[in-house]
Amino acid sequence: MAKVIHYASLMQGTDDVFGTAELVVGGYTFRADANPRKAIAIDYRNADLMLYGVKPLADAQWADDTSTGDLARLLGRVA
Repeated sequence: MAKVIHYASLMQGTDDVFGTAELVVGGYTFRADANPRKAIAIDYRNADLMLYGVKPLADAQWADDTSTGDLARLLGRVA
C-alpha cells in the first residue's frame, strides 16, 4: 500500500505547527517541518490537525501554478 501523506498543521497550545501528516491505522503521524525526526501520533478525530492536501497532488498543482497558472501571472511570468 502506498503512503498517503498530506501537508498539515497541528495546533499546539495557541500556535499552529506546520508539517506533514501520514495516514496510519487509527489516525495520522504528524511530523513538524522544524523537527521531521519527531513523529506525533494523532487520532483521526482530533480537530487540532488540519489537512491541506495530498502532498504529491499539491506539489504538482504548485508546479503548474508557478509555470502557467494564476501565480505565474501574478509574478509576471506569462501574459
